[in-house]
Amino acid sequence: MKSKKYPRQNIAFLLWLIIFVVIVLSTPSWATPDYAEKTAQGCKICHINEKGGELSTKGLEYSASGYVWPPKGGYRALGPIRKSVRLLIGAFHISAAFMWLGTILYVHIILRPGYASRGLPKGEVILGIISMAVVGITGTLLTISKIKSFNVLYASPWGILISAKIIIYVIMVSSALFVVSFVGPKLKKGIKNIAIPKTGIFDPVTLSAFDGKQGRPAYFSYKRKVFDATGLKPWENGTHAKHLAGRDLTDALAKAPHGEEKLNALHVVGDYDAALSPPKSPAQKAFYFIAYMNLTLVFCVLFVIAFLKWGI
Repeated sequence: MKSKKYPRQNIAFLLWLIIFVVIVLSTPSWATPDYAEKTAQGCKICHINEKGGELSTKGLEYSASGYVWPPKGGYRALGPIRKSVRLLIGAFHISAAFMWLGTILYVHIILRPGYASRGLPKGEVILGIISMAVVGITGTLLTISKIKSFNVLYASPWGILISAKIIIYVIMVSSALFVVSFVGPKLKKGIKNIAIPKTGIFDPVTLSAFDGKQGRPAYFSYKRKVFDATGLKPWENGTHAKHLAGRDLTDALAKAPHGEEKLNALHVVGDYDAALSPPKSPAQKAFYFIAYMNLTLVFCVLFVIAFLKWGI
């Protein structure tokens, strides 16, 4: 059903996922003329063949030395078994990153952040925490298996870009944990907290909280006015015949056995505007800010990955 309702958004989402996979799985190339100038050697000294392409062990070590003389650190030269293990870890890393970043893009393109602004869905929270943890653990293992010394992370172009990815990861994880631990509970709590708007104008969401259940006031609207039926026996538990409190009953009164005169005994607590949107709480504002910040960081990660593959 969703594909019929949002065909363009689904196509855009799939295109982004395809671009992400292509970027991640593309073959890297690290060679620059500066390497040959510093070593005073031909391409064969760093590459397996004269035409360039795959780096030799010496080329791998030099390429991550950070243009520092004498070189410090560098890549690790891995054997076939370790390469196979690293490939397996990389597959888990890409899969988890695909789920995590793909979910963020899906939420923004298809669902829009507003769907979770009044409470975080439990399933998305669990998936996000698991994928973030897997990305962090596998990313750490991949980085350690790649370099001999951590100074490569600040002394080489490759290391600086990896460090940028790590910083972005830390920011995104920290913001996600903040949302889950502090913002999320406030979003859910905000649904239960009810209050008459300061402007005196009720919107549909605000009015729906006054449903007369579990001790809450029973309000309903009629012809853009909001009436208080709290405590009246006919409105016990927020229900009067088939009519429910917390809703606009303008059309319903036409089918009732009585007329508008019954409303004269009720207290008017405010006005009603069906087109009005509810004001955002501080928790909702924080949620929207972090949601769009993380979307921006996703594109930053994709840019860093693209630069790692094609920019250096």
